[in-house]
Amino acid sequence: MSVGDVIILLLAGLAAGVINSVSSGGSFFTYPALLLTGIPAINAAATTLVGLTPGNLFAIPEYWSELQADKAKYPQLIAIVSGGGVLGTALLLWTGADAFEALVPWLILAATLLFAFSPRIAEWAQQSSPTLTQGATGAALLFITSIYLTYFGSGSGNIFLALLLIRGFGDFFKANVAKNVVMSLGGVIAVVVYTFAGLIAWLPLIPIAIGSAIGARAGSRWARRLPISYLRVFVIGFGLFVAAWQFAT
Repeated sequence: MSVGDVIILLLAGLAAGVINSVSSGGSFFTYPALLLTGIPAINAAATTLVGLTPGNLFAIPEYWSELQADKAKYPQLIAIVSGGGVLGTALLLWTGADAFEALVPWLILAATLLFAFSPRIAEWAQQSSPTLTQGATGAALLFITSIYLTYFGSGSGNIFLALLLIRGFGDFFKANVAKNVVMSLGGVIAVVVYTFAGLIAWLPLIPIAIGSAIGARAGSRWARRLPISYLRVFVIGFGLFVAAWQFAT
């Protein structure tokens, strides 16, 4: 890697760490940064998931009281995400690089739109669909999102955020720490599987991991003061830009 590549990846990791600690969408920055430095798409997806895991982990201590308040709900959540996460890695290995690269623009566009509309979806579900809030439908959606998390992952954090709010993880901050827990779990699964598969670009991962950890620690402290609506608009706009770039190329 050149010095320029390191700077690009470090800045992308910083931005992703801040954004993921507050909401989600950080992979919209690290994934294209890896592509710009010459990493193939399938390797970039695996590397960005693993590289952002330190950021998700570093954000958790700032919300420890919120995590403790809902600790009884975590065993079921971890079981669902673990099963879906393992299946997602198997799906990526089975489909291979060509199929994955063809799907990438659509995955980014779909993730951006879900990111944009997830607050309305959560509000509707809480008012109109108790099977999402309490029943098997909500658990199934968590499982499907967990598959997507380890298959590609961009935008999955905000889908989790909406689903966790629906599933009764209290206010935004309680749902956000639960989101960081499941994203960290997905990253751990990805480390194990994608290391054996040879998909992780370890050298580019280092500046992303460092940047995401620093950004997450700072972002989690700012989270209670940052205007979430402004941050969401920025992430949505950047996600649409990345999707358009991927369709064009």
